[in-house]
Amino acid sequence: MGKDYQGCLDKLAAAAPETQSALIRSLLPGIEAALNSGQRLKAIWKALRKEGLQISYRGFHLAISRARKIRKPTAASSWGKPDKSPAAQGSQESKVGAVEERDPFANLKRLQENRPGFHWRGRRDLNAKVYGTDGSTDKNKR
Repeated sequence: MGKDYQGCLDKLAAAAPETQSALIRSLLPGIEAALNSGQRLKAIWKALRKEGLQISYRGFHLAISRARKIRKPTAASSWGKPDKSPAAQGSQESKVGAVEERDPFANLKRLQENRPGFHWRGRRDLNAKVYGTDGSTDKNKR
């Protein structure tokens, strides 16, 4: 166990990326900072091309979009990570209260009430209402 694994990993991290996608991922914070300051993606690509980046604009655009997808946390990956901050716990309690008050079928009920056109809502006692008879004409009940 006398081997220096951490030193080896530090050397790998300090080395230049071997692939263009890895290079784009390493440059992504700077690229996003330039985009947030108002620069266009094409202007950033042109500036990087002048510095020696050999990638087409389409490839650059795809690499940026893929790198952004990798950096965004997904819902599945954030499930197991609870927030420890008191502010997060307070907001979580208010969310629970809001969910209990909310009717999950409210949207469906609103759509059912406001749907356009004529919609038949048949009743079993239609004969009683229309003809005044209580007998059912349903073949299964004979």
